Amino acid sequence: MTSNDRYSIKVFKVGESEVPGAEVYWMKDFWTWERLSFHIVLAYNSERTFLINTGMPLDLSIRNQEMKKFAGDRAIFRSEDSIKILKDAGFPPDSIDFVALTPVQDYTIGRLDEFRRSKIFIYRDGWVRDIAAPAYAYFHNRDLFIPRRIFDFVYGEGWKNIVFYDGEMDLVPGIRAIPVGCHHRSSVAFVINTRSGKVVFTDASFKKENVRNRIPIGIAENIYECLNAYEIMEKIGEILPAYDPAIDGLVIE
Repeated sequence: MTSNDRYSIKVFKVGESEVPGAEVYWMKDFWTWERLSFHIVLAYNSERTFLINTGMPLDLSIRNQEMKKFAGDRAIFRSEDSIKILKDAGFPPDSIDFVALTPVQDYTIGRLDEFRRSKIFIYRDGWVRDIAAPAYAYFHNRDLFIPRRIFDFVYGEGWKNIVFYDGEMDLVPGIRAIPVGCHHRSSVAFVINTRSGKVVFTDASFKKENVRNRIPIGIAENIYECLNAYEIMEKIGEILPAYDPAIDGLVIE
């Protein structure tokens, strides 16, 4: 590795929720609650800045209608202003060179239209199957998964900056995307080189126990993809589960 393919990392908490335990751990903990944190991850060095996820939309009314139906008021999503958080840390949107997403959902893509100069990496097959042409579109209003203004941004002003990619690949030097499925068709594990080794940020694992004890996430679309992802990722490096409060504020220099 050279200096331009190793990164420092900052993990920012941008929201939270509580969900029934069985959403986090497949066929377990039906009568308990698990706290989740939602994160954006910034990888940066002297050459580039790379942001994974953009935070929740400011208007969570559609999302929280569904969460209340699912598990009541306790499960509603509560958001923080991800753009303000980045600005306060010295990284306004116009300083971000690259953006990537895992998965493509309202809570990851909700502020994408703020990043007007960034190259935006989107896993093509995940975009098609989750957003553009979902096979089972009758389950939910698409506006739940992607706010209308973000959809319009992708196909409008933002289109010139969208880079669709296919399969496992290096997106920039030192950051590799590995489509893993498990949670959604657009779920990707991002492998980031740091000075102390490789880390993997992924929504295929909600918390460290998913990987440690080989327990698929409860809200998996395919539990075998989860287990396969855990085997692959554990061999690569330290795993940062996307919704684990244990990584709130994590800094890797």
